[in-house]
Amino acid sequence: MALAAAPESEAEQADAGDDRAKFFLFHKAGVSIDQARGDLIYCIGQARPILSFRDRYGGSGGLLGAMINGRMAEIDRFRMRNAAMRKCMGMMNYDRYAMPQEQWKTLVNEGDIVLDNDGLVSAEVVERMAAYASGPVPATEKLSR
Repeated sequence: MALAAAPESEAEQADAGDDRAKFFLFHKAGVSIDQARGDLIYCIGQARPILSFRDRYGGSGGLLGAMINGRMAEIDRFRMRNAAMRKCMGMMNYDRYAMPQEQWKTLVNEGDIVLDNDGLVSAEVVERMAAYASGPVPATEKLSR
């Protein structure tokens, strides 16, 4: 039985279920858990208030249009917060490592890297991310900052 080739492009990776633009965590060699926690809290504070264009300027289209616009705004916020976290943590010299989608969802309690499903910052998730950031170098793929 032959093994299937690993997806190479980001589009192929997304089709495979593990989108590197979405599912990642940060790591920095030699950082203490306290410093990692502080850095994460700072960057989360920078990324949390981000709103998308759709949030600021609601569309028309009645109830269905509002529902579609709301979901699209949620996706935009997610992507923009991820980008803000990448930039902020990258400026502090953290590397970004890919993580399988299921493991990532477990780590962040099905929320995202900044907020949980209730729209709050989870202290539990921050602790897990800090442990990951200050722990051993991950075996997964190192991504660009």
